[in-house]
Amino acid sequence: METTDKAIVRILAELCKAHGVQEVVLSPGSRNAPLSVAFNRMPGMTCRVVVDERSAGFFALGVALATSRPVVVVCTSGTALLDLAPAVAEAYYQSVPLIVVSADRPKEWIDQNDSQTIRQEGALANFVKRSYQLPMREEADDLWYANRMVNEALVLAQSARKAPVHINVPLSEPLYGLCEADLSSARVIRAASLHPFRLDDSVVEAYASQINDAKRVMVLAGFMRNGDALADLFAQWAKLPNVAVVAEPISNACSTATMNHPELFFSSIDEAESQGFVPDILITVGGAIVSKSAKLFFRKHPPMSHWHVGVEEWMIDTFRCLTDRIDVEPQIFFRQLLEKLAIRDSSYSVSLRTHMTKVLQHQEASLAEERWGETLAFKILLESLPDSVALHLSNGLSVRLGQRFPWRHSVRFFANRGTSGIDGATSTAVGYSVASDLPTVLLTGDISFLYDSNALWNDFLSSKLKIVVVNNGGGGIFRRLPGPPTLPEMETYFETPHRVDFAKLAAAYGVGYAKATDAHSLSDALKHLFEEKTKASLLEVVVR
Repeated sequence: METTDKAIVRILAELCKAHGVQEVVLSPGSRNAPLSVAFNRMPGMTCRVVVDERSAGFFALGVALATSRPVVVVCTSGTALLDLAPAVAEAYYQSVPLIVVSADRPKEWIDQNDSQTIRQEGALANFVKRSYQLPMREEADDLWYANRMVNEALVLAQSARKAPVHINVPLSEPLYGLCEADLSSARVIRAASLHPFRLDDSVVEAYASQINDAKRVMVLAGFMRNGDALADLFAQWAKLPNVAVVAEPISNACSTATMNHPELFFSSIDEAESQGFVPDILITVGGAIVSKSAKLFFRKHPPMSHWHVGVEEWMIDTFRCLTDRIDVEPQIFFRQLLEKLAIRDSSYSVSLRTHMTKVLQHQEASLAEERWGETLAFKILLESLPDSVALHLSNGLSVRLGQRFPWRHSVRFFANRGTSGIDGATSTAVGYSVASDLPTVLLTGDISFLYDSNALWNDFLSSKLKIVVVNNGGGGIFRRLPGPPTLPEMETYFETPHRVDFAKLAAAYGVGYAKATDAHSLSDALKHLFEEKTKASLLEVVVR
């Protein structure tokens, strides 16, 4: 087949396919032309072009979330690589194996006032497992070296705790040459999985014994993409009288047996009664906990033992009381221990669930009196979601209010909680909807959406993508934080009001548009939003 005449680039494309890559996100450029040609002409690869690298990186993240496979994202030389950095950092902390491939100028031209030339080698070092600099020459030793490094990079990205890798490819002119080449000749080096599949019986016995001896055990689940495998296990653990399971909705591990509103729960605990809620053993699983109240509670009232379960690189000591790091896939830990757990006399589970019921009843009564605003809008939005949707929550108020209301089994939650940044939520949702072809709803604030509005600048928006922008006229979360509202700089330096016309913005990208300004118009608009089958749609919900 005719493809690029750059042998090292051909090796890279071949090995990406051999190691499971099927999706490539490309941003246009000249220096990366050999890479674009090689991936585009590689059989079995789906290539999509996203012009803005700031969006392309998050789009690739969304594709990886939808497919559970590594995704290659390709950029040209210069600052294009730096534009990928926020998405790469998010993927790093979400344990998503992005393969970042950057074209570069020949090394001798770095720092020589040549255009689009910066120090790219190691530019993403803090947010990738490893950085690789491929050779530019194509002698036999160079080709062997490149082959070895690319194999290593692709294996490393998908081993143990998955994470991005960066492959920097210096390319000399001419860049557009073609040749006939065998596209399956590169040597493939494979590696067995490094994941532990079972805990030793002695380890299981030791941990199970501690749980059986404890009167109060709490399991707290934070952000997880694949928490589904834990939902049934958590439901069984929650039947034990001495065990309470608290799961944030973005853990995707909720059930009717678990307590699914940590922020409501922990913020409602009176200091005088706090000791009755502190567990003897706290078992955490998953990524970052959204609930600030949970963090403050355990930092002030540490349990005697805190175990964190999961394959990690670091000691995750969020609550400053970690005693055990258990490096195993969570479902293995909870399944193996379940077989050894005994029923013991304890009122801990019943006591906490009774308290949670009262908290939810109080919230329901309060909502009955709620005037039109963000809280009532989110309640209506979440109750109106159709079944089997992927709900993407942007950071700020969206991810907090989006977890406040009753959990639904048919809704799968996503949020960029690796770094919890404002950027990229829209692009991630767009990439997910394109790759999954599933009904996808993005619930976002106005500032988050505007920050990433270039996400709509592509030719393959899915008609199953529905974007709901809650427009409160600026960074509404700052009104709820202690401090900013007391400062004269509140509006200019924190809230940042805007005058963007969302109808015109949607029209510019060929996206359907509707607007709601109160509870009645929101309910009506949502019906039409989910009935629209021909194009992606945006609903602006004004709560100012």
